Amino acid sequence: MEQVLTFIGNHPVLTGAFAVVLAALIASEMGRMARRWKELDTHQTILLMNREDPLILDVSSSKDYAEGHILNAENVTPSRLEAGNQKLMKYRDRPVLLYCKNGQVSPQMASRLTKLGFEQVHVLKGGLAQWRSDNQPVTRGKGRSKPKSTGRKAGKADGGKGTDAKRGTDPGADESNRAADSARDSARSD
Repeated sequence: MEQVLTFIGNHPVLTGAFAVVLAALIASEMGRMARRWKELDTHQTILLMNREDPLILDVSSSKDYAEGHILNAENVTPSRLEAGNQKLMKYRDRPVLLYCKNGQVSPQMASRLTKLGFEQVHVLKGGLAQWRSDNQPVTRGKGRSKPKSTGRKAGKADGGKGTDAKRGTDPGADESNRAADSARDSARSD
């Protein structure tokens, strides 16, 4: 114990820096434990998507959303996440998965949603950048479209392409759909 006191006396700047870092670490952990939303890694996110069918919200800009987003995600800019958004308020009891471009904005939006009464709020750790680096599928385009399936097979009328009756998309247009299905299947086998 005497050596510790001697060290503190000889190195007050180093000791002070250690105390500040320790206090910051404790405050950070206390804040993490007190928040009412969960941060999920990519694997946990896939499990959530397969088991609970969450409402997936991309809180990135419209431009970033158009460049690529998780399948079935809806683009809701931070300015639209307010108490008066009745469309969103209908989903209070449903699990919600939030993500943004790189994981900087979505934690703030998660806190905002929990204040609005959402109980099961989850954030994708690292955002879409981490999702992509983990080789998970993304889709491009402006928005979530309703499937317009006719249930018919590929034929001459549509140039031999046909439509995928399950998704209402051209089966060759987005290989990420197949990757998403295989990721879901592997997650279910866990």
